[in-house]
Amino acid sequence: MGKRRMRWLLLGVSVAAVAVAAALAASAYGGSKSSGIIIDGTTGTVVNIDPANEYDYDSFAVDLNIFQGLYGFPNGATLKPVLATGCSHSTDLKTWTCQLRHGVKFSNGDPMTSADVKYSFDRVVKIKGDQGIYTLLSDLKSTTVKGKYTVIFHLKSPFSVWPYILSTNAGYVVDKTDFPADKILANTDTAHMIGTGPYVLTKFTPSQQAVFTVNKNYWGPAPKNGGLIINYFSKSSTMKLALQQGSIDMAFQTFTPTELTAMGKQKSLVVHSGHGVVIRYLVFNVKRPPFNNLNVRKAIAYLMPRQTIASRVYHGAVAPLYSMVPKGLPGQTDAYKAVYGAKPNVAKAKAAMKAAGVKTPLKITLWWTPSHYGDASADEYAEIQRALNASGLFKVTLKSAEWAQYSGALGKVYGAFQLGWFPDYPDADDYTVSFYQTGSFYNNGYSSKKMDGLIAKERGAKTTASRYSYLKKMQVLGAKTLPTIPYWQGNMIAVSKSSVKGIDSTLDAAYYMRFWLISK
Repeated sequence: MGKRRMRWLLLGVSVAAVAVAAALAASAYGGSKSSGIIIDGTTGTVVNIDPANEYDYDSFAVDLNIFQGLYGFPNGATLKPVLATGCSHSTDLKTWTCQLRHGVKFSNGDPMTSADVKYSFDRVVKIKGDQGIYTLLSDLKSTTVKGKYTVIFHLKSPFSVWPYILSTNAGYVVDKTDFPADKILANTDTAHMIGTGPYVLTKFTPSQQAVFTVNKNYWGPAPKNGGLIINYFSKSSTMKLALQQGSIDMAFQTFTPTELTAMGKQKSLVVHSGHGVVIRYLVFNVKRPPFNNLNVRKAIAYLMPRQTIASRVYHGAVAPLYSMVPKGLPGQTDAYKAVYGAKPNVAKAKAAMKAAGVKTPLKITLWWTPSHYGDASADEYAEIQRALNASGLFKVTLKSAEWAQYSGALGKVYGAFQLGWFPDYPDADDYTVSFYQTGSFYNNGYSSKKMDGLIAKERGAKTTASRYSYLKKMQVLGAKTLPTIPYWQGNMIAVSKSSVKGIDSTLDAAYYMRFWLISK
C-alpha cells in the first residue's frame, strides 16, 4: 500500500510540475492571449532542431512550427507551393527553376531572398549531419540564383519528384545571418532559430518543454491560437494523467493501445484518428553477420508475426503491412505477402535456414528503442522474440537504448534494429528510395545496382503510370533482397480535451500536426 501510494504521489508531483511550468511559460505571452495558448504533450525526444541535421519526427514536430520550405502541405495532403509561387523543369528533369514569394520575412524581420534559399541548401550538403537528412539531397549538384526571387536547382540526374524534396526539412529555408555555414546550432540557441513559419521558438528545455510565441512577421494567415507549448513526458501514463487532470490540452505521440481505449470512454476527452501512413519495420545491417546471410533474413521474414502484433499488442489499432509503402498510397503493392505469404510459415523458414548453412537455434540480437515509438514497443518486440524462438530456429536476445544513443548507432553497432517511418512526403517514392538507395540514412550497408537502376528510372519517368510501375518493381526487389521487413502501419492519432477544436482538420497522409489550425 505504501509503495502504491508513493507511486501516485510521484505522479501527482510530476503533473503539478507540468502545470506550474505551463503557467510560467504562458505568462510570457501577457494579457488575454494566454488563454488561447495550446498546451500539447508528447513522449517524444527532440534530437536536433536545426533543419540541417533533423531526421526524426519529434524534432520535425518542432521544426514544422518555425521553418518552411519552397513547397509543403500547409492545409492537407496535397503538395502546394509555400515559399515559392511555383517551379518549372527542363525537358530532361535535371534543372528546376523556382520563383519565390515576394514580401516574406523571417521572424526577426529580415527579408527572405534567393540568397537565403541557396545558403540553406548549401549548408545541408556541406554539413552532412549524422542523422542523414542530407541524403535527400544526394542528387543535387548545385544551387544557383538569378536575382532576389529566382532559385535554380541543378541535379545530377532526372528527378520527377523534386518538388516533394523541396517540402522536406532538407529544404527548409533559414536566415543566412543566423545559421553557421558549417555546424549545427545547439537546440537551446533559440535566439538564432530564425525561420519564416507561424511561430517563434522562444524557449527550449531538453526533455521538458518547448515554448512558441506567434510570429508577428508571419506572411500567412495568423494562427488560430495565442501560442503553443509542447511538454515532454518520459512515460505515456504520466501524460495521460496530465490530460485527464487538465494541465495539458492535447497529446500527440504516443499512448499505448490500452490507454487509448480507456480515454475513448471518457466524455471529457476525444480520441482523434486520421489516415494511417506511419509504419514500423525491422532493419538489417546486410554487412554484419549473421544478417549478411540472405537466407537468415528470409527465415525471419517467413516468421514475422504481423497479425499477432496487430491484434495482441495494438488491439487492432494498426494493420499488418506487407510492403515498405503503406496501403492507401498510389503505387503500393503487397510484395512481402507475395514472396513470404500472409502468415508465418515455419516450414519455409526451416528450409531457408537449411540453405543458409547455419547451426540452429541461431543466436541473434534484436535492438529496439523504448520511448521514441511508444511504450508498446517492448510488447511488440517480445512478440517477435516469441515467434522466432518458438520456431526452434533462433534464440533471440532483445536489447534497447533510448533514442539519443540509438539514433547515432544505427547500422554502426546494431545488426538488426527497430525503426518507424513518418513520411517526408506522402508518396511511394519516400517509402522506397529512402530505404533502398545506396548510402541510405540508416547505414545498413545495402547496395544494389539493379535497385539503383530502378530508382533512376522511377525518378526520370515522364508519366505517372510508368513511375508507379517502377515503384512496384522496387517493392518486389526490396522484398526479395530484404534490407528491411515492414510489419505494421497505423493511423495518425491525437487525444484532446473536448474544448479543443481543429485537430481533425490536420490528420491526413502528410502527417503534419498543424498546431496553427488548432484552437480552444
